[in-house]
Amino acid sequence: MGVMAADEPVERVFQALCDGRLTRDDLTARKLAAFLGQTTMVLYHHYGSLDGFLIRVDGAGWRMLAEGLEARARGGADARALAVYYVEFALRRPDLYWLMAERRFDRARLRDEGRLRLARPLWGAFVGLLGRYGSARPAEDTHVLFAGLHGIAMLTLSGRANLGEDPAADHEVAFAAARRLADLVLPPRPAEPPAPPANEGCGLRRGC
Repeated sequence: MGVMAADEPVERVFQALCDGRLTRDDLTARKLAAFLGQTTMVLYHHYGSLDGFLIRVDGAGWRMLAEGLEARARGGADARALAVYYVEFALRRPDLYWLMAERRFDRARLRDEGRLRLARPLWGAFVGLLGRYGSARPAEDTHVLFAGLHGIAMLTLSGRANLGEDPAADHEVAFAAARRLADLVLPPRPAEPPAPPANEGCGLRRGC
């Protein structure tokens, strides 16, 4: 049983959730330790608690989503395409998305322990992206889009996206709803290029 670098367990669990080798039912201290080939102390020594470990995996998921949205924005995608990407992200990685958006964390405790350092920069990245798409109230619109797109994703994952029994496939109904939501919230325009950074910080890169 070798010693693992602090970020290695996070990356391994994150990748396993992405590709389906782990599910939400495996996200217990005992099962994760077995998957990592370690004792449960690997979680508590480096991360303080199971929540402290899983919030790091959660952060890796939100980072991946933010980076995917940013890449598409830079490539000229409109807001409708970004809304579809959000839903598609959730449908392709249901257990990772559950951790990111459904699992309950003791966020007050994690905040007191200084384990929510990514929350503000990630939120700022999403708000800034909507500002580049012409939102006059980007923080409020980010809340609206997250709520709406999350609802569309969860209805689809539970088999309820197509309650009207439309002849289209469930995911197509979901994508159409995502496009319509984007139309309602944002003006139909491509993103403006991001402003150049004031200095070279670590931003959202892993390992910072």
